[in-house]
Amino acid sequence: MAERDQRRSADRNIVHCLRCHKPQENLPVHLARFCMRNGSTPEERMEEVQKARASSREWIFNNRTWDYRRLREILPDTHSWAVMVKELLRRGFFITNQLQESHTALDPYSDSDTTDRDPPSTQTSSVRIKMKEAGLYGKFPANAELLVDFKKHLMKSLRVSHCQTKVDNVSRFLRYLQPTASEPSLDFLSKSTETRDFLTALQRTDMGTTTFYSYIRSIIRFLEYLTTRLDLCRTDPELRSKCQSYTDTLKTVSKTHDKTWDTRRFSERAPSIKDCQRILTVAKSDFLRIHGDLLTGTAVSSPDKTLYRYYLQALLVFRHMQRPGAVTGLTDEDWVERIAHGGRVVIGVRKEKTASIQIALTQEEEACFQLYYKQIRPGNIRLETFCQGFFVSSSGEAVSNVSHDVNHLHEMYKLACVTSQDVRRAFRSAPQSLPVHKQRAVNLYLSNNTGNPTPQDTVDAAELLDSLSGGTRFTKRFLCLKARFPVSLEGQPPLKKQRVDSGFPEDRVLYNKWRASQYKQREQYLLSHFTHSKASAGKVARLIAQEGWKTNSPKPEEVERLWKPAPPDSIEANQVIIKCVSEQTWTGLVVKNFGDEHGLGVVATRPFSKGDVVCDFHGKVNPAAEGRAMMMKGLRDLLFFRAGHRDLCVDAQTPCECHPDTHTVGRRITHSQSPNLEPLHCVLKLHGRHQDVILFKALVDISIDTQLKFYSGEIVKSFLGLELDWPDE
Repeated sequence: MAERDQRRSADRNIVHCLRCHKPQENLPVHLARFCMRNGSTPEERMEEVQKARASSREWIFNNRTWDYRRLREILPDTHSWAVMVKELLRRGFFITNQLQESHTALDPYSDSDTTDRDPPSTQTSSVRIKMKEAGLYGKFPANAELLVDFKKHLMKSLRVSHCQTKVDNVSRFLRYLQPTASEPSLDFLSKSTETRDFLTALQRTDMGTTTFYSYIRSIIRFLEYLTTRLDLCRTDPELRSKCQSYTDTLKTVSKTHDKTWDTRRFSERAPSIKDCQRILTVAKSDFLRIHGDLLTGTAVSSPDKTLYRYYLQALLVFRHMQRPGAVTGLTDEDWVERIAHGGRVVIGVRKEKTASIQIALTQEEEACFQLYYKQIRPGNIRLETFCQGFFVSSSGEAVSNVSHDVNHLHEMYKLACVTSQDVRRAFRSAPQSLPVHKQRAVNLYLSNNTGNPTPQDTVDAAELLDSLSGGTRFTKRFLCLKARFPVSLEGQPPLKKQRVDSGFPEDRVLYNKWRASQYKQREQYLLSHFTHSKASAGKVARLIAQEGWKTNSPKPEEVERLWKPAPPDSIEANQVIIKCVSEQTWTGLVVKNFGDEHGLGVVATRPFSKGDVVCDFHGKVNPAAEGRAMMMKGLRDLLFFRAGHRDLCVDAQTPCECHPDTHTVGRRITHSQSPNLEPLHCVLKLHGRHQDVILFKALVDISIDTQLKFYSGEIVKSFLGLELDWPDE
């Protein structure tokens, strides 16, 4: 029976499913179980089978055979078509009209004398013959000191792969200008006429435009290299200006040869965001394979474990824009103390050399990091080695060179190396279409000059970066999902069946994003109830219970931690504060006698949180000149401050017109060198007109029975940057 089943399986024709693009031995069964299992009839599945079989026959008859000449037209670059021919033959394709030349056997990764984009072989031979006849093909010895150092600069400093062509171009250029020299020198910088002759001779060989400009770019690269040689700059202080002048000459001469010249050709194309993140796409299949093996308990080899670690490091560098130093500084303690916030997981890296920074991983990424932390990292830890780093090498030491690991990952997949500076530079140039405040947020995040960012700041920055790095398609899908299932405080996230029926993927990515949006919306709603006084966890919990939220609800402690003092513009519109100032009905404050030595002061009868508005320094506002005259007469309860270009003074000793019989509490607050209050200037609309008011805000949390004090120095700066001049105590 087993032999008969095996023989029957071998006799079946393999047909690719047109929906999942995977080869199937029994396509009808596959469609019924997987790709068309929901809502399809047998007739529809049979129609799909017929389409797949017709497509397979079409491919066998027409698409398995390639014409060699057509390949050369599509891929004029020698390396590219050589790789393609080799790969097509390996995969079982047929190539007709193939020439029996050394070109088809060419190693696609070897350094050759051809330029980056040579024309077909017959034309290449003609160009070479003309170059030799014109004296353009001669080169300096490969071991010439200047050329050897130039090649090292390209490979190690700029990480240019296949750089031998550029070195050969420069060598031919220098030999043409220095035909009798034994070693290349810098005297070519003064030979502008010979340079024009060289470029003219190049074009007379009928070489392609791309090849001609390849020579120009190579020479400019060489000029840039010369400016990095400090020894040469010390020998010739004017070397930099000479190189710049020579570059301008090359551009001018080239424009005369080609009217369609574009100055962008001179510079190598800077890697785009997609280029920088290509390694994450190319290596993803292997990464997911290893991830699946770890989940199922399948044995994973040591090289695969190392590859898994390389990929996670590359994820932090190229997707989360972290410097290699920050990735190196990530510790096991940082990982343990990660927090969930806004649908992401925020990690704080506190041992990075430049600053304390934060990273916001997605929930899927956090699962991958956790798998490494639990299943790979413990196997690398050695008892004899003290290691607290999150990333640990197989030798038991903390990873100390993330850049080396990331470069090694590129080399494993034969990709040009990309640095963290490349991807950060690409992201800095990307947000030009964003609003100004979002551009500023991206640039601030990339500069790591974030001070003490909140988890929400980090999550917002991470989502901005995702939108710039190709998350646009995901963003559009999520916007469509929100249009179909609006996010609201009381709404329920769309179930899997609802999402699939509406044409969205069945995975939970959009579902999690919807919940994260609702979570953030609810967070803001709760914070809006506590504008000018800090919310306690108990009050937040009662508000949540009142709303009836059972799931996807912010924790009261998290809302309490996220509370921030209201900005001045919202204070000026707050009706409660306006009422307290106009009626002098501040609560939680009493005047207390501290004895003959200290006199009267103010103590708190209720707790105040940092940022709370406590009271105002109430009195008539006069010009500062009048206040100084009052001081000469012995008046003391005066407060001087500057509002814009106006120097003003609050007279709290003379009864004000609005409260002639009231002893305002603000004037009794004590001056001190250890304050717990700070002054804040606002403009409030009182009794139908706008008036300057000085409010006192809590600098720290203030408990019951604590005496209130403010700074008594000459100049005090509020967080608005206003300068307030106070008389000495």
